[in-house]
Amino acid sequence: MSIEGEIRIELQCQDDRVNQVVINSTRPLNLPKIFHGKAVDELLTMIPMLYSICATAQSSAAVKACRQATGITADWRIHLLEQMLVNVETAREHLWRIMSDWSSHSETALSRDHLATLATLMSDARQACFQQGDSFTLQPLISFDAAAIESIIQRIDQLCHEKIFAVSPAEWYQLEDQRAFNHWLDKCDTLAAALLRDLRDQTQSDSGDWGVEPLPSLDHRKVCRRLSETDADDFISAPDWQGQIYETGPLTRQLSHPLIEQLMQLYGQGVIPRLVARLLELASIPAKLTRQLSRLKGTSDSIERHHDTELSQQGLGEVEAARGRLFHRAVQQDGVIRQYQIVAPTEWNFHPRGVVCQGLKSLSAKHQKQLMQQAELLIGAVDPCVGFQLELR
Repeated sequence: MSIEGEIRIELQCQDDRVNQVVINSTRPLNLPKIFHGKAVDELLTMIPMLYSICATAQSSAAVKACRQATGITADWRIHLLEQMLVNVETAREHLWRIMSDWSSHSETALSRDHLATLATLMSDARQACFQQGDSFTLQPLISFDAAAIESIIQRIDQLCHEKIFAVSPAEWYQLEDQRAFNHWLDKCDTLAAALLRDLRDQTQSDSGDWGVEPLPSLDHRKVCRRLSETDADDFISAPDWQGQIYETGPLTRQLSHPLIEQLMQLYGQGVIPRLVARLLELASIPAKLTRQLSRLKGTSDSIERHHDTELSQQGLGEVEAARGRLFHRAVQQDGVIRQYQIVAPTEWNFHPRGVVCQGLKSLSAKHQKQLMQQAELLIGAVDPCVGFQLELR
């Protein structure tokens, strides 16, 4: 078993339906306790080595928390460059998931060039933004290379065009109704279209409302107070907010897109809207990076940031990572970490009574093999950041 642990899911069935779902996790949620007594700079060095999945988002949340806890205010360009790196990582994560997990539904094989592009994307992006080895430190040194960033955006755009959409990402993002979406499905032979076409042809409409709402904006002071309580470990392992269990991820971020609104009217909170939401988010990233690059090229932008005195010596970093919202909380004294906690999106989405549990309970099939396939598709569509074991009883 890897250091990341895994999610274990047991389905209990009766009369061809899932009537009970048991979700357990072996993820090492107490791992951040190893940071206690470490210097802030040492913690920031360790984070990407310990958390290899979405390491950039983890580093971003960590440095935000540590800057706030130490009272350091970074230049607005640093914040923007760090946001761009998280966006590049989100594109890479979505591309990798689509190109590896969805590839069984297409005859198009991954080329070495495509794999190389994904493998080097983050290192090239960091080098284009900061001096080598200095990204996500308290006060990093900027080494802004606009041409290199433009090249990275072009690489993402081209890979999306060739392997995913067969049109430009910007054009695909403009698919705003089901008729246009179905036309794309029927005319396109990419691996994304192949999977979604199969699902459309096999899926009955209206998988229902699973009763799990999108995670709202949370007050940082209240989150810090919740994490300072004696049962904070319970909150970290199975988070809720004021008694309500929430979902976070690409679907919740794309709820306002017209295509998602229409697909959810037809398929509820099922697999198809979730996969399409990931595609929409991926399609939006090149344009988002281009807008951010344009701001960096300007000279009039400035952001005033004020340290919250109520969070003196502690800080909360919040980042929208590829799989959902991520929180890091740091408490320090004299540059030494006294408490460190992480609330990851996997714990929201794979809560024992959360969105995956409710979605699995909606499944029914006449054959065990079909039920397992449906369950695996659903789990993959929500996308844990670790591996999972699925057992049917």
